[in-house]
Amino acid sequence: MPRAKKNMTSLLDSFESDTEKEHDAAVTAAVKTPKKSIGGDTRATALVSMTKDEKERLTTKAKAHGLSLSAFFRLAADEYMNTHNW
Repeated sequence: MPRAKKNMTSLLDSFESDTEKEHDAAVTAAVKTPKKSIGGDTRATALVSMTKDEKERLTTKAKAHGLSLSAFFRLAADEYMNTHNW
């Protein structure tokens, strides 16, 4: 393997490892954070990975309809499952 390709592979592996560690830390923090109960239901947190551009586009669309990004995702998932008979 040429040296440049090997260095790039090593760099990407390191980046992926660092990103995975950050994600795992965020999941741990989210799980340990107590959530307020709404109507007796305990809230849970799910992390969704996306690019900054995707997040900006989806957040803009959600806000245009008076929704948070979280509410937008829940609504979209429910709509998809109902439309496709999942």
